[in-house]
Amino acid sequence: MSLNRYKETVVNCNKALGIHANNHKLWYDRGDALANLGRYEEAIASFDKALELEPQDYAAWVFRGVVLIHLHLYEEALSSCNKALEIQPDDREAWTFRGAALSHLGRYEEGYHSYDKALGIEEKSLFRKPIQRLIGFFNRRN
Repeated sequence: MSLNRYKETVVNCNKALGIHANNHKLWYDRGDALANLGRYEEAIASFDKALELEPQDYAAWVFRGVVLIHLHLYEEALSSCNKALEIQPDDREAWTFRGAALSHLGRYEEGYHSYDKALGIEEKSLFRKPIQRLIGFFNRRN
C-alpha cells in the first residue's frame, strides 16, 4: 500500500470514528495505517483504544508490540506480545516479535526459544549449542 493510501485510511477512519467511536476495528485500522506512516506514538494510542474496547484482540496486542519495538520500548513490547500469546498461544507473529523484543533486551536464549516456537520447532536445533558458545564468547568480550 502506498503512503497516500495509508494517509487516506487515517482520514477515513477519523471520519468513521466521529460516528462509530466505539468500533475497535476502526481504531485498529487507524493504528495500522499510522504505524505504516511512521507515526508510532499516535499508532500506540489507537491500538490502546482498540484494546480498551476489545481486550481479547490478539492481533492488536501483536501490532502494538511491533510499534513499541520501533519506539525502542522493548519491555513494553514484550508485555504486549506475551498478552497476545495468552489469548492465542500459537500465533507465529507474536512469537516472532516476542523473540525480537527479547533479543533487543539481550535475553538471547529466551529469544531463540521464541523464534523456535514461531517456526514450530519444539526441540532444540542442531545449531543451538554453537550459537550459545558464540553468545558466551561475545558476552565475555563485553
